[in-house]
Amino acid sequence: MSRLTGSFRTTRTRNGFRLSQHGVVLSELRSTPGATDSVFDVLAALVAVLRPAGRTGVLGFAGGGLMAPLRALGAACHVAAVDLDRAGYDLFRENCRSWAGDLEWARADAAVWLREQDRGFDVLIDDLSVPINGDVIKPEISWTILPELIRDRLAPDGVAVLNLLKPGHGRWSRELRRIGQVFGRAVVVHLDDFENRMLVAGKVLPETRALSQSVKSALLRLRSRQAGRFHLRSVTGLPASRC
Repeated sequence: MSRLTGSFRTTRTRNGFRLSQHGVVLSELRSTPGATDSVFDVLAALVAVLRPAGRTGVLGFAGGGLMAPLRALGAACHVAAVDLDRAGYDLFRENCRSWAGDLEWARADAAVWLREQDRGFDVLIDDLSVPINGDVIKPEISWTILPELIRDRLAPDGVAVLNLLKPGHGRWSRELRRIGQVFGRAVVVHLDDFENRMLVAGKVLPETRALSQSVKSALLRLRSRQAGRFHLRSVTGLPASRC
């Protein structure tokens, strides 16, 4: 059974709820910590591997799909999240409050909220999306002003994780290289089951192969189907990533 909640459709699943818009999944909301078998497991694994106890910011919380795999992996990081639609957060609080951990949520425009934050985020995640013409895409600010805003709010060794959809105004390689140059170091995560690509960027990153192995190990611990269904590549045209 499904119903409209806020600006998205909510469908009951075996483990909780699926939030979707125009047929595109916005969030897999589990009622208990564990794997979602989706892109949110990979996002959570990246945080758990890179900065498990740091200060994590999430732009575009929706129903908090990241939270169940993140907490299942033992990452106790403080999560500060922002979204314009409160309905997903209310659904999360109703079903997940007992295990959510250190979480604060704000209803605001992501760019406005980010400008108001202090520097020092260990991880900043861009998981924003907008509906347009029967589809779901990244908002224009994810390609324009947000990369520099995110960079400027990171700790010196902080990491950005950008969950991106195919750019409508350019090629993947060009856009990934351009954004990577904002941060200095970048690798891209390709997913076998999804068109999303995740750009992991910062001044300091592990070597690409070591990061890939660590993420796979985390996904195996999580028992996620994504454990063998992704690969990492360095963004061409940038210096090699090193610890």
